[in-house]
Amino acid sequence: MKRSLALIQLSREHQHALALALAAKRAAVSGSADEVTAMAARLRATMAGELETHFRCEESNLLPLLAAAGHSGLVSRTLAEHRLLRQSAALIGPQRGRVLAFAELLQAHVRFEERELFQVCEEQARSRDGVAATVVAADQAAPAAVVRASGSRE
Repeated sequence: MKRSLALIQLSREHQHALALALAAKRAAVSGSADEVTAMAARLRATMAGELETHFRCEESNLLPLLAAAGHSGLVSRTLAEHRLLRQSAALIGPQRGRVLAFAELLQAHVRFEERELFQVCEEQARSRDGVAATVVAADQAAPAAVVRASGSRE
């Protein structure tokens, strides 16, 4: 299904998060100790910056709408995963296992949001004008700068 305009920026950020998770997995599995250390620092910085901003946008714009529309299970899961990712990021160090664990959590979370959470947002946007308008507001609040897996900014 083609993503609505209201969610395109958040989906782009998800694509970059998936690329970052893949790069982190590669570093954890086959990178040198220096590469693992550099990736750990990059993951912490990305979590504190772009990912945190992305989470806050979802938490303040999308999730209240979904809760009001009766999707408390999806909201609870999203909040729990955001909390887990924040906790995991705080523990990231130069250990391969922690880098890999964070990458796997991030990848699973993005896939959940794209496949489940955003699908419900799309359905709500098509069925209710009020939800559609707020989803558009969420898009306008979304951060524009996202770190790519290469480290460059879009």
